[in-house]
Amino acid sequence: MSTRPFEQPAMYHISHNPLKTIWLKAAVVGSLWASVEIIAGSFLHNLRIPFSGALLSFFGVYLLVASFQIWKEKGLIWRSGVICALMKSISPSAMILGPMIGILTEAIILEVVFFIFGKNLVSYILGGAFAVFSTLVHKVVSLLILYGFDFIAILDALYRFGVKQINLSQLSPLVVVIVITAVYLAAGMVAAILGYRSGIHYLRHRPGSREEMDFTLQQSGQLFPQNKDQHYSVLFLVLNLFAVVGSLLLINFDLTAAGLIFSAGYIGFCIIRYKRAMRRFKNSLLWIQFAVITLIASFLMSGLSGNAFFSLDGLMTGLKMIFRAIIVITGYAAISVELRNPLIRSIMVKKGFSSLYQSLGLAFSALPGIIASMPRSKEIFKKSSLSFSILFRKAEIMLCLFEKEDSARPSIIIITGEIGEGKTTFTRKVVENLREDGFRIGGFFAIGMDENGKRAGFNLLDITTGIPVELCSIIRHENRLKTGQYFFNPEGLDKGNELLKMEKLEGKQLVVIDEVGPLEMNDRGWASSIATLCRVSSVPQLWIVRKSLAETVARKWNVGNVWIFDVKSDTDDQVTKRIMEILAEQMVK
Repeated sequence: MSTRPFEQPAMYHISHNPLKTIWLKAAVVGSLWASVEIIAGSFLHNLRIPFSGALLSFFGVYLLVASFQIWKEKGLIWRSGVICALMKSISPSAMILGPMIGILTEAIILEVVFFIFGKNLVSYILGGAFAVFSTLVHKVVSLLILYGFDFIAILDALYRFGVKQINLSQLSPLVVVIVITAVYLAAGMVAAILGYRSGIHYLRHRPGSREEMDFTLQQSGQLFPQNKDQHYSVLFLVLNLFAVVGSLLLINFDLTAAGLIFSAGYIGFCIIRYKRAMRRFKNSLLWIQFAVITLIASFLMSGLSGNAFFSLDGLMTGLKMIFRAIIVITGYAAISVELRNPLIRSIMVKKGFSSLYQSLGLAFSALPGIIASMPRSKEIFKKSSLSFSILFRKAEIMLCLFEKEDSARPSIIIITGEIGEGKTTFTRKVVENLREDGFRIGGFFAIGMDENGKRAGFNLLDITTGIPVELCSIIRHENRLKTGQYFFNPEGLDKGNELLKMEKLEGKQLVVIDEVGPLEMNDRGWASSIATLCRVSSVPQLWIVRKSLAETVARKWNVGNVWIFDVKSDTDDQVTKRIMEILAEQMVK
């Protein structure tokens, strides 16, 4: 190691700030709410029970009001709503925007009402009533967005036809609206009262000691599910928004020819780019719904006012509504896909949303265990007070787990540079310096292999044993994963992941991973192993990352402090000394 005078490296530091308690509590409540949505939602969906949205809202209000009795903190409800809404992205459905907006709306309504009217039973009842009623409003607005204002004419025709058949033509539509509104408001009030009573009951009978949790935190390696074959683009996200709005405007202004051509082109593009997201159109019930709307428009809209039982204008109105619905469903599905872009997460974290994503990661890690410990779908509707009382007791234990988890994030050292600038060579010098000073280092390097002056592939080199294995090659292999120009050897990938297992890293003070790049950004390569290490080990990690991905990679996983060094602006001596300081700080902890 060189003995020249040490100068501070030109590093970039991303500091880790422990989450505030309110975010940890929101992660608990949000994950509990999401688990209820998943279990009860799947049960209601499978049985095709009507008003399932209202029933889910009922449970949401119950849970939020009860949780608020345990932790009466301003801002808890809306934070929990944001976390639960984002957790809906694990749904296999391509249409995630509607449920996410509905959940967030409920939480904001409760938060606003609690803020205005205070922490009392009247406030909870009002908030619950408006929150459950919002599901009806959300449904109406969603249908208007989907089918346009012609949908109101369809409902009016259907209503007039129905009351005529049962000789109740004097029954005003306003009365029906008032009755439906009253039912939703009453349901919200009941949910709030039950939640209040359950929360108070739990506080009065809270156990004196916290037993061990019967589930553990897990980590899937990603916060949002992504199709590994799907490419994401912020540009396409914006273009989708403009395309949907443009198509609807053309239809609304009766520019039929232009609307058909533009919309057909857009739908074709989405079918090609978002093929898997278009599976909602395989749902036979959707097409039955379309057929019913078309028939009602054709036979009822003019048939009630004239002698004809079929209207060509009504048919065209129905077809126009269906075409509009297809555009909206297609656009929503496409936008839902693009919102899973990991770059969006990175941008939001950089813009000050790091607390949200850290708490969201904790919530995701608890979700499998919560679902496993909850009553089954049918049982959740029986003895609900007892079931949720158990959850509330576990919620406080989860908070302790989250606090411990958040404080044990590993420090990450990133050495970056452009492709071909010698990142691996630079890092090998740093590692050699550290090992000379007695530091125990595990992990691996990706050593470039050249043929005739050109890069032909990489070997994975075990730092501990020095034994290499082929990682990837430019030679085509049909059964190998292809990324860029390289075909990855499954044995090499397995070897790398094996070297990142805890038993292989026992006693190590630093873990080297070369490299963390596009493969890991798409949750392949070492992504799962890195996620596990970040959760179960506080040992610092050293990643080699190309410069264009450095900050995005740094924010992909929930980690501690991050230091980014550039091979062009920092020397190996400077980086070595700074890493020694980081490792020394870790040993003090």
